Amino acid sequence: MHFNVPQFIELEDKIIGPLTLKQFLFLAGGGGLLVFLWFFVSFGIFIIIAIPVGLFCAACAFYKINGRPFVSLIGSILNYFSKPKLYLWRKNK
Repeated sequence: MHFNVPQFIELEDKIIGPLTLKQFLFLAGGGGLLVFLWFFVSFGIFIIIAIPVGLFCAACAFYKINGRPFVSLIGSILNYFSKPKLYLWRKNK
């Protein structure tokens, strides 16, 4: 009896063109926010806001640090700063 063993199970499926669903949602969310700002903010302020928002959304979609997505890094940073820390020091005699 032969069974097919799944290959490349750690890779996400490409849903929309060359993008995974997560990548598409990050880019669509950032694009939607920028379209919203385009109609309600003057052009100079829009450019100042659009560059960091675009870079952040692109980093969330594509950038990886040590093989981990940028979003997990942001989650780890928020988790680190939001939880209390207890530092104990024992003096050696």
